[in-house]
Amino acid sequence: MNNKTLLIVLIILIGAFSRIIPHPPNFTAIGAMSILGGLYFGKKYLAFIIPFMAMLISDIILGYKMSVVVYFSFLIIVPMGIILRKKLSISSLFKTSLIASVIFFIVSNFFVWIISSPVDGIYYCPPNITGFIKCYTQAIPFFFNTLLGDLFFCFTLFGLYEILTKKKFIYMNS
Repeated sequence: MNNKTLLIVLIILIGAFSRIIPHPPNFTAIGAMSILGGLYFGKKYLAFIIPFMAMLISDIILGYKMSVVVYFSFLIIVPMGIILRKKLSISSLFKTSLIASVIFFIVSNFFVWIISSPVDGIYYCPPNITGFIKCYTQAIPFFFNTLLGDLFFCFTLFGLYEILTKKKFIYMNS
């Protein structure tokens, strides 16, 4: 692996660490890791594998079972980073982060609605239109945290990468 690839891996691992430290629900770098992998890995298979493995490692550390829904959403978001390569700007990064959050919200809550059962108690969402609406309504607070987390970590991780890969640094004499 070259230095650029190792740096991207390190930044993605830093993003995965955001899941391990105390944080508000859903305020993590999951979306940012997916977008970052898609944007910066030259080899597309690495864009999928490295964020996936970072997520898996953090799940193991946390003692979570692998959530197929989360990983599936992950795989949908990675190509957005690949598309972002064509025109990276602050505006396009903002839009991509926003869209990634919406996609995660739609996909993850659809699957929650599909697999919901009466043992879920107050979170049970019956398999009808009322249950569908209830499922998405109950998830709104989590959506805001996902959105804020994606925006924060996209700009933080991307900014870190851009700063560290600049060939010229300006040093101030004190």
